[in-house]
Amino acid sequence: MPRRPDKVRVEIIQDSDGQTIGLSFDRFTSLSVVNDITAPSEASFELGDDGTWKGLERMVSPGAQFRVFINDRVYITGRVEMTDVPADASSGAVVRFVVRTKMSDAAYAAADHNVKVKGVSVRDFVLKLYEPLGYKAADFIFDPGTARDLITGKISQGGQPQVPLDPLKEEQAKVQPGESIKECADRHLRRHGFMHWDSPDGRIVVGAPWDAQDPTYFFRMMRGKNGRENNLLSASRIRDYSQSPSILGVFGVGGKSDFTKAKVQFHAIDADVINRGFYRPVVIVAEGIKTQKHAEHAARREQSARNRRKDAFDLEFDGLSWWDGYRNIGLNTDTTCDIRSDVAGGPLGTYYVHRVERRRDTSSGDMSRLTVVRKGLWVL
Repeated sequence: MPRRPDKVRVEIIQDSDGQTIGLSFDRFTSLSVVNDITAPSEASFELGDDGTWKGLERMVSPGAQFRVFINDRVYITGRVEMTDVPADASSGAVVRFVVRTKMSDAAYAAADHNVKVKGVSVRDFVLKLYEPLGYKAADFIFDPGTARDLITGKISQGGQPQVPLDPLKEEQAKVQPGESIKECADRHLRRHGFMHWDSPDGRIVVGAPWDAQDPTYFFRMMRGKNGRENNLLSASRIRDYSQSPSILGVFGVGGKSDFTKAKVQFHAIDADVINRGFYRPVVIVAEGIKTQKHAEHAARREQSARNRRKDAFDLEFDGLSWWDGYRNIGLNTDTTCDIRSDVAGGPLGTYYVHRVERRRDTSSGDMSRLTVVRKGLWVL
């Protein structure tokens, strides 16, 4: 069955003066839509000719609200944050602008230091942090585990947290001076084994990367007669050991000046790094850690953060969606893909998708790029 062309529609919700527009268009010189679980989602546009600016000024000025649909599914809802109008004598003028979600405000806006931390759940704390930005409970997708207490980690029915928590006092839990909304939310969420990111439909997901799910996408880059089912334009494999520790030790209470005698300590050993000849011991002293479980969890989490680039891919392919031979499958973060390539190392298995970029322009047509990491490397 021949592949169906991808459809793109851009909707202008409001202009920069707050006037409802309700206008849709699908013609532009170039478009890029990026969803990334580590950064606010954004869309970049270039459009127009000599007469464009006069007709579009209010519609593309900072503050104007946009929504981008690909194959009738929304992938970003946000506001114009930056406009650029380059003009020269030979090519005239074009309009370039960038749309980002309101989570970009959270990265800059100072968190309210009066937000309550004692006796509240992780869920309620995050909602209070984001309230000044206009977010309500319906604007979030919460993991059920966020019902646990912010400080103690206990569930109201008496259950225990899924991960051991470092001891935390009320003063330490409060919003710290100069801390942004996103920084404060991240600090507490990561302590509980969570993070938060933009959902394509405009909501915010609060959860953990789920790399144990079945693959949604299947990619092939094989040589010779085995290449009949190839569907990648390029596959760049990244094996970066620059930050990978050979041994990572976390030392908690005790030991005083000689941390090596601490009563609580845990060493996370990476045999793979050692066997490749790297000598990179890392020491983390954290007096607040009082149990072996806390020390082990802290060590594993830090080890994971440093190892994420040990096995990653940038995958590039035709289209703004993935074609399974019968239909266009939408590209989403927090999914997994299966990779087979005799060029990059043979049957490679399952990888977690954390960044999706889709591009359309007049010279290259439609292309997408996924940034993925090997299953098991991203652990909170």
